[in-house]
Amino acid sequence: MYSWEIEKFISDRNGLIGGDDLNKVTSIKENPQLTYIKYNAENNEYNMRDNEGNKFTFKAIPYKEVKEKRKSKSLF
Repeated sequence: MYSWEIEKFISDRNGLIGGDDLNKVTSIKENPQLTYIKYNAENNEYNMRDNEGNKFTFKAIPYKEVKEKRKSKSLF
């Protein structure tokens, strides 16, 4: 993704990202411009920077919460 796409991706999810979306936004294969990724376990927050000086911050949705949301969306 381009940097503006990362910003929109985070914004579209109200700064709360989990599951596959978390893997997508933090992937350096998909986002080779990322130069810094740090996770703060105390507040479930990611801080990232790219090679143009853009900063991205978002909260990770806890795994258990993502799992519960998937169950509630299941049709079975």
